[in-house]
Amino acid sequence: MDLYLDSKETELLAGLLERYLEDIRREIHHTDHAAFRAALKSDEVLMRKILGKLKAPVAMGI
Repeated sequence: MDLYLDSKETELLAGLLERYLEDIRREIHHTDHAAFRAALKSDEVLMRKILGKLKAPVAMGI
């Protein structure tokens, strides 16, 4: 699937991901249930991957 976002949409989505990543780190730290912690860590990895893709064109000047 291809998703095309303009610069404002990309900036908004990246900002939302960055804010949620801060929250998910706290949630991982405070979670005692191992399965839930593993799911959160998996989500964190995926969000960081998406954020990297969103920021890649900016770094390349596109």
